[in-house]
Amino acid sequence: MPSLFANGLFWTSVACCAVAQVFIIRSVRGARYVPEPTATVPHSRNAVEMLWAVLPAVGLIVLLAFTWRAIQSTSAARNPGVTPVVAGPAT
Repeated sequence: MPSLFANGLFWTSVACCAVAQVFIIRSVRGARYVPEPTATVPHSRNAVEMLWAVLPAVGLIVLLAFTWRAIQSTSAARNPGVTPVVAGPAT
């Protein structure tokens, strides 16, 4: 796969995933009618819902970071004269 196409596909996927995660977290945090807890209606579990919304986002960030590194290393292996740009602190 050409490097330009792979980079474009990667960043398009990142953008789609970011938008989806924003809407998922927004829907969890959204104002909803929560009735008073009774014997038939359990307590609200907002913290658990937020955990299950944020946990996949963290996993996705890790997956995307490893994918980016794999794309860069594959690109560097195909083009030995080109040094891949790796984000990090400037020395």
